[in-house]
Amino acid sequence: MAINYERNKKYFKQSSPKAGIILIVIGLVLTLALPEAGKLVGILGILGGAALIYFQFAGKPSDADIDSDAAAAIADVKKRALGKLGLDEDEVKLIDPVIVHGYYYKNIASGVQVKLGKDRVFRSSNYEGVVLFFSEHQLHAFKFQFSLVSPQESREQTDEYFYKDVVSVATQSETFKINDIKGNSQQVNFEEFKLTTTGGTSITSSIRDEGSVSRVISGARSLIREKKIAS
Repeated sequence: MAINYERNKKYFKQSSPKAGIILIVIGLVLTLALPEAGKLVGILGILGGAALIYFQFAGKPSDADIDSDAAAAIADVKKRALGKLGLDEDEVKLIDPVIVHGYYYKNIASGVQVKLGKDRVFRSSNYEGVVLFFSEHQLHAFKFQFSLVSPQESREQTDEYFYKDVVSVATQSETFKINDIKGNSQQVNFEEFKLTTTGGTSITSSIRDEGSVSRVISGARSLIREKKIAS
């Protein structure tokens, strides 16, 4: 996963130029008010305030940078999923695999940070996805979750389901309350993919691109329906 963890931490850290501006103002006042010998104190205040602002905001990633890191991290997820499931690609060629992914607004291990972007989209420091493969008799699932700010935080699971045991493959709207990086309570609305089985088990993932997911799961629904009728 090509994730710039240290850079991404800056995105999810609350930054304010207020302290730096105060130092600069105090420095200007002292520079103007003090005699020549004392102006150094004021100049140091100005420089300190400018440095504080610079180090808070220099290199801070944009919304697009965070999206790009998430996309780069899942670029090889199909290959990784095949390896974790112990599958050969020739075994699962009935239809193209279904790959669903999006920002995950809950904890993986130590916590989660959520920020409202300039485009009014909530981005999370955690990300998740599901990959579904379709063989002759079974559906194979790989779920992954990882942090965009900590390389130590990730979680994976694999499952297999007989087609006759699959109840539904659907998307649904979800609402989740979070505290953003400013400490404000926010309501996040997002789409979720959900596969449910007769045993009551399910595998889910949030959806970042609802349009593309709707297209790919229609093929999965058709195949599952055909397999259930034939069984």
